[in-house]
Amino acid sequence: MTEYLSDFQTSIFDTLKKAINNPTSYYNNLTKTMMLLLILFCFYWLIRRGLSKSHIEPLKKIRIKKKVKNSFFIMLVIGVSIIWINALNSLAILLFLLGLFGIVLIRGILDNILAWFIIRKRHYFRINQRIEVNDKIGRVVTMGLFHFELAEIKNWLSSESYTGRTIKIPNKDIFDAELFIYNYREPFVRQEVSYLIRHDNDWQGAKEIISKAIDSYYQEELLPSMDSQLSDKWKEDMLPTFNMSLDENGITLFCQFLVDYSKVASVKTRLHEEVLEGFNQHGNIEFAVLEVKQVD
Repeated sequence: MTEYLSDFQTSIFDTLKKAINNPTSYYNNLTKTMMLLLILFCFYWLIRRGLSKSHIEPLKKIRIKKKVKNSFFIMLVIGVSIIWINALNSLAILLFLLGLFGIVLIRGILDNILAWFIIRKRHYFRINQRIEVNDKIGRVVTMGLFHFELAEIKNWLSSESYTGRTIKIPNKDIFDAELFIYNYREPFVRQEVSYLIRHDNDWQGAKEIISKAIDSYYQEELLPSMDSQLSDKWKEDMLPTFNMSLDENGITLFCQFLVDYSKVASVKTRLHEEVLEGFNQHGNIEFAVLEVKQVD
């Protein structure tokens, strides 16, 4: 029995030795393939970790990650092909390369279909919801198997109005990009207006005028449109807040308030009109402007 075990152990070591010494051995090639996968994975993980800690802007970071992923996949295909070129016949190599090429072609399609399934089943967003993805803002108008469409908002416009363009975004972008949903639970967002006045102006009077305009908006427009079952999150953030900053340019008065995301432009216009009218009627409030003096 002991001799049998000894012979069995010897045969195993002999087989492994032959596999290592023989370049066409399947065991040897399989070991090399696993080592290649491990090395590439380690380098890929280190690069992604470095990018995550870098201060590169998010959109550029996403593009770099995609290029790195594709580059490592190409290196893997080339490396595996070189390893197995001596162990397989030409037909097997051709089929293997065609299979990998097919995976590359359909990978994007499969990612889009998987993302579409997640969007529909997990309710990532729905038709007519406003979202922001890859620095693009718009209202969802269609959701297809491979992409969804947004009615673009703002972009080159100064206010949050529709540009008239339609943006097609691949479904798979939800895996890599940050997705912001404006009306996931409630249709309210925080917005801000600010006014820069001179140092010698009546800033208390200016604050009172702004407060009056905000209070009028809350009483006449915001509160009547709110649901009585408003979540506790918005009950805490509902009241307007005032802040002030002072620098060499003048006194800046800030006011943050709650507003329906679809009425941001109209509400800001209303507030500006009321504040401007109040400033004009006041005798000691002027906007601070940069004065340029020309010396002869």
